[in-house]
Amino acid sequence: MNETNPHKERPGYGVMYWENMEERKTPQAPDFKGFLVLEMDYKAGEKLKIAAWKKPTSRGTDLLSIKEDNWTKRQQLERNAPREVTRGYQNKSINTGRVVDDNDVPF
Repeated sequence: MNETNPHKERPGYGVMYWENMEERKTPQAPDFKGFLVLEMDYKAGEKLKIAAWKKPTSRGTDLLSIKEDNWTKRQQLERNAPREVTRGYQNKSINTGRVVDDNDVPF
């Protein structure tokens, strides 16, 4: 990647640049090279989903603009996140049939 990078590095986003045949050291070298700045933590073996868009560069070549696709992971984390628990006596009737409030507690 010897061209300047106009892409702003932001969590969840990255780019991949086309590697010209002349710049590759071996035929097995990758067609694209780049980076992705991760927004979330991942464990070994967990799938990292990405999405890509082909975009032109100022030099007339193309790059792949990539994004971490973490919508599903974010939904799972929100579902499993601890939730605030309300006090059992708050706004509930206790055997007396009346609503108990913090001010009703004598201490």
